[in-house]
Amino acid sequence: MTELLKVSSLCVGLKNFPIVKNVSFAMRAGTALAVVGESGSGKTMICKSIMRLLNPQTFEVSGSIRYKGTELQSMDEKGIRALCGSKMAMIVQNPMTAFDPVFKIGAQVVETIMAHQRISKRDAYALGILALEKMNLPRCEQLMNSYPYTLSGGMLQRIIIALALIHGPEMIVADEATTALDVKNQGLVLEELEKMKQSGIGLLLVTHDFGVAAKLADDVIVMREGEIIERGSVHDLFASPKEAYTKELLKASNLTRGNGIDSTKKLVQTLYY
Repeated sequence: MTELLKVSSLCVGLKNFPIVKNVSFAMRAGTALAVVGESGSGKTMICKSIMRLLNPQTFEVSGSIRYKGTELQSMDEKGIRALCGSKMAMIVQNPMTAFDPVFKIGAQVVETIMAHQRISKRDAYALGILALEKMNLPRCEQLMNSYPYTLSGGMLQRIIIALALIHGPEMIVADEATTALDVKNQGLVLEELEKMKQSGIGLLLVTHDFGVAAKLADDVIVMREGEIIERGSVHDLFASPKEAYTKELLKASNLTRGNGIDSTKKLVQTLYY
């Protein structure tokens, strides 16, 4: 399998305050890597660093981030804009604040499509309708004519996923993609993420939910205070965690060491099916 992303010695700081400390990992096509840890452990900063969303005047970012062998840290703004949103896409964690409230969904969908494709507004609108239909959303033309605040979080999140998929990405960064959703919509979003993985898309899953990691991930890295403290396959890490911090996280999720991965799968089945 092709190595999609390789992060080496990534450090992120705010002036003299370190946030992410010497983080390294790699992921391949058709696999899912889960980054787990409590809030404030640096997970979202890793996502934003990869997608070049951190303001360089505020944050200091060092290390190497390579996408299919190409160094992103030294890529110019034009190159990053061409890559991110097309070959690399991101699903943000709060769908309720991801859209501009004063513009209808259709206008924002069309703008997003036309930013990456030379296409007429009419064709972009038709492509947007098709993308929403693939997410099994109801009354797609009505949705395109709706304002974001009139839609549920689950609908908005599936629209975000539709936009992430619309240009045929090879990698998706999902930052707490199910956190703001109710249990039913969490299950729908997880199902869509599973389909992405099966289609060959690489998934970087940022979550504090071990149920999400158990359902989708092949490998897991555990972060604490900006550092990776443990890593391994999802089966090995859940069944036999080595670090006390990882054990505490599993314990907080009502999972025991004796049957970690099986317990997690049962939990996922109970919650989402």
